[in-house]
Amino acid sequence: MNEQSEKIDNGFNLALQVPEGEMLQSAYLQYGYNQEEESWQIIVKYIGDIKRFEGIFPNTKVVELLNQYAIITTKAVYIPAIAAMPEIEFVEKPKRLYFNLEQGRSASCINTVQKNPAVQNTAGDRELNLSGKGVLVGVIDSGIDYFHPTFRDEEGNTRIAWLWDQSASKAQSEGRAPAGYGFGAQYSMLDINEALQAGSRTEGERLVPVNDRGSGHGTSVAGVAAGNGAGSMGRRYRGVATESQLIVVRLGRSDQDFAGTTEVMEGLDYVVQKAIELQMPVAINLSFGNNNGAHDGQSLFENYITELNGVWKNVIVVASGNEGDARHHAQVQLENREASLSFAIGPNERSMSLQIWKQFVDDFQIQIESPSGQRVSIIREEENAISYNLGGNKLLTFYGTPTPYTTSQEIFVEWIPRGTETFVESGIWKLIFTPEAIKDGTVNLWLPTIEAVGLSTGFLTSDPETTLTIPAAARNVITVGAYRSETDSIASFSGRGNTTDRRFMPTLVAPGVGIMTAIPDGGYGSRTGTSIAAPFVTGSAALMMEWGIVMGNDPYLYDAVIIGLS
Repeated sequence: MNEQSEKIDNGFNLALQVPEGEMLQSAYLQYGYNQEEESWQIIVKYIGDIKRFEGIFPNTKVVELLNQYAIITTKAVYIPAIAAMPEIEFVEKPKRLYFNLEQGRSASCINTVQKNPAVQNTAGDRELNLSGKGVLVGVIDSGIDYFHPTFRDEEGNTRIAWLWDQSASKAQSEGRAPAGYGFGAQYSMLDINEALQAGSRTEGERLVPVNDRGSGHGTSVAGVAAGNGAGSMGRRYRGVATESQLIVVRLGRSDQDFAGTTEVMEGLDYVVQKAIELQMPVAINLSFGNNNGAHDGQSLFENYITELNGVWKNVIVVASGNEGDARHHAQVQLENREASLSFAIGPNERSMSLQIWKQFVDDFQIQIESPSGQRVSIIREEENAISYNLGGNKLLTFYGTPTPYTTSQEIFVEWIPRGTETFVESGIWKLIFTPEAIKDGTVNLWLPTIEAVGLSTGFLTSDPETTLTIPAAARNVITVGAYRSETDSIASFSGRGNTTDRRFMPTLVAPGVGIMTAIPDGGYGSRTGTSIAAPFVTGSAALMMEWGIVMGNDPYLYDAVIIGLS
């Protein structure tokens, strides 16, 4: 094994080592790869000048982000050489992310601090009159219905300061790609107001061709965080920071159906850079996640988010995910006898991933048994991809080694159909663990999230703890779970802590069941999920920063201070 493979994450090593045809059969392994151009998009942590790579490796593009992180797009053949460069500390494959899909505002005690001078509280005191004015709300999501009245001011003008549509086509991006990123289309407040004044939505969307009709997720998230409720009777369905300006990033690329970790990192960089440019504090909302990692906050993606703490005046809020009752996490405590764990793979799964995380001090053998009773023993050969044929399935495996970012060891297993089969064999699969030398014995296992696999896929004996999705395990963020405000009970789907490195998560919970908020084409509808709980906190952080920074009551009321108060 080449030395540079030690600087590449496990899933990426596996993707690089297996034949291209097998890699392309796996939804997980192929993410970030462009088959037509035979190129990869990768995340790197670096030291020094990596822009020079563009002159060394043909057809290579480097996007430098804050804190010496970068996104590199390059030909697959150059990956080993790039990893071997002295400037590169570590390389991580991008991973796909999934959305974590009136009463809530009141339950969160927001009514008592919002701007509403005509109303007094129960003590007879005037309201605090907070509205988020002078504070930015960053929404990095599926887009926004910028025509919706909830995102306009009293004169009908937009409250969106900047909108970056990462998914814009090459034609739409011509002359509009934001400096330094080189893709997508950027629109200013002036551009959006021109579209609003065009006379019709059709004509407006010709000028600013952005909408959120695909899922409406971003519109709903923004509506909770910063919608002013216009268009609902008495503004009943207003959000939290009703006068905040917004910076919106519509995630994705023109050649992909949704975004991954690289687009989110670029979106975060964009929002923070714009906040610095505008000299305004910013509260940023992230309402998506996946199960790909050790859940200890130590991936490059999570470390990048962590290290944005202290860069300008920002707060980052992350949804904890909807994996609480999804049966996708299990924990085995090994001692000195054989142990087994069963899980179901549902019908029509075109590929399947399993991540097994253990301590390096523990040694044990693993066997995998198919629903038909066939077994294979997984050979422990670190940093080498090994494949096994098991009936109509091919199993691709990879044993990881220590990285600069985690002390845990990952054993990655990927299922793809074999031969003429279209789907992975459905039924009850079994893992058999045979201990050899056990000192700690804790083994955590994760299957993909509910947005990535069918409802019938899951562990037969699951563990609802440590079900928060990534990047909810990052440090220096506010991680938000969901509760049902009518009953004051935690929602069963809400992703739970703690992290595998024993940090208490989530930070807090917010209303996330049956929340009325903005939906595309100007209306309001009910939404449920930690995706909708998180923006309650994002908007509240904006109100706190208005009181502290804008009003001068506490100029340091951001990042670590707000996190400490949460």
